[in-house]
Amino acid sequence: MKTTDVFGIGNPLIDLLANVNDSFLEAHGLQKDRMYLLGTEQQLSLVEGLTSQNIEINSAAGGSCANSMIGINQLGGKASFTGKIGNDEHGKSYDQKLKDAGVLSLVVPGEGLTGASVILIAEDSSRVMNTYLGMCQELGPDDIREDQIVEAKYVYFTGYLWDTEKQKKAVKKALHVAKDNEIPIVMSLSDPFCVHRHTADFLQIVEQYVDVVFCNQEEAFALCGTTITQHAIHALAKLVDTIALTMGSKGALISHQGEVEYIDPYPVVAKDTTGAGDAFAAGVLFGMTNDYSLLDSGRIGSKFASLVVEQIGPRLESFPEDFFQLVGEYQQS
Repeated sequence: MKTTDVFGIGNPLIDLLANVNDSFLEAHGLQKDRMYLLGTEQQLSLVEGLTSQNIEINSAAGGSCANSMIGINQLGGKASFTGKIGNDEHGKSYDQKLKDAGVLSLVVPGEGLTGASVILIAEDSSRVMNTYLGMCQELGPDDIREDQIVEAKYVYFTGYLWDTEKQKKAVKKALHVAKDNEIPIVMSLSDPFCVHRHTADFLQIVEQYVDVVFCNQEEAFALCGTTITQHAIHALAKLVDTIALTMGSKGALISHQGEVEYIDPYPVVAKDTTGAGDAFAAGVLFGMTNDYSLLDSGRIGSKFASLVVEQIGPRLESFPEDFFQLVGEYQQS
């Protein structure tokens, strides 16, 4: 009997969220819907730019993978999460927030600063992520809990972990353990720039290890070298059994062994798209590990994501008790 639905590996980051206008982005040379890796000085400069204009900054424990693991728990599942944090106040707070959310916290402290991400929310609700990895970069093979991997139904990791050699080794150890124990492996492609940086590696990893891929259209296009959604789905289907591809306000596609299902979008007035993909992944993973059909799992993910984009921040602070009723009502209307 497995004790957790999903074992997640990712970057534990403190999120610093701020609403900005387009001129702020232009002044700092930032493009919408992109993720930038920053050094310490760049991160400080960006925060100083916000404070100098008296722009409000809100904080939360975040990181793409952690958002999804917390989401699984909100839906009624059970997830664990591992990554490297600093032995500082942010790190201690991060660990506690995971536990408060019901996630089995497997984060490992080290001597250094906990990573942070400045998330800028533009006027059209798109976002720009500016990430300082800090101790996230120090996650290594010795930090991976094999005993906890074998207790999970699925193993989930993000493409962001491919930005440092040490993290790659940690992930590969987890993948070998999962493969040896016949545990399905799920990968999020994470970000188009991330895919462009590591296209060859990602193609190899997906083909050799991965059972399920989460991505948006841009990420799929970057990996497959096309700008046609059907071609991207077809190319990915040659490498992996299951693909969950989001298309923003146009809904999502889920392909399993070549059979494609369309997931209708839920009507929404978007305030902040931060965390939408993470919420979608959480919903689909919850469904897949709790005996829902793939189509219904996609619907759960779509509804969960729609609730997240209606608020500021990457996760729901308050989970509606009638959530599953809302999922069914709109699909039947």
